[in-house]
Amino acid sequence: MRARLRFDGLPPLLFSLIFALAAAMVLGGTLVYVLKPSTLAPGRTQVLVIHDNVDSSPRTDGCLPINGHKAC
Repeated sequence: MRARLRFDGLPPLLFSLIFALAAAMVLGGTLVYVLKPSTLAPGRTQVLVIHDNVDSSPRTDGCLPINGHKAC
């Protein structure tokens, strides 16, 4: 009579599910690391300053209002 060696550990379906879950977590973590924008070294920033007391409409005559009067 011949002896057989059997592995009675995890069933193949459960093992493959655990392996797939671990692989998905590793790939997801890698993608998050690669695609996450850097917060330590920001790129070029732009600051826009808007003054309330300056009329920003284009002028055709080149005159500026000073104390309610036009100064040309």
